[in-house]
Amino acid sequence: MVNPLNRENGNCERFRELLETLPAGDAVRRSIEEWRAELPEAEARHLGNCPECLQALEELVETREALAGFATPEPGPWFKTRVMAAIAAREREEEATDGVWIYVRRLAPRVVALSTLLLALGGSWAVQQRSRDLANGNGMGGDIVFDAASGPTLYDDAPVSVPEVRP
Repeated sequence: MVNPLNRENGNCERFRELLETLPAGDAVRRSIEEWRAELPEAEARHLGNCPECLQALEELVETREALAGFATPEPGPWFKTRVMAAIAAREREEEATDGVWIYVRRLAPRVVALSTLLLALGGSWAVQQRSRDLANGNGMGGDIVFDAASGPTLYDDAPVSVPEVRP
């Protein structure tokens, strides 16, 4: 059943999903007929009518035959120990290269807290010092930061040449 728009129908999708669920660990070589015998009746009928699905089954058989000669290796008795040791060594290596930055990251919140504390203490000291100076009558010095009086007005909104200025 060839679709003129090259779209797979639901039967093809179900058949290919069924191919994916077939057991992969078979060490015995099987032919297409043996695989077809294991398929449910509906999928076997679909296989007889669909050349694309037949080609998919042939590719599966070829792949299984190519992989039949390879045996899956069993891990040795110390495999887990070696893997965990390699992971631990890699972590130590990364920690050694990033060691300085780890300490900086750990120290950063403390530096921020200390800076905030110093800023609050310094600001309160400056305000107290200013209020003491005003109480003693020394407030005429003109501290620009804490002085409430405005400074002289400067008229430099527009550039003016020197000869245009008249007293």
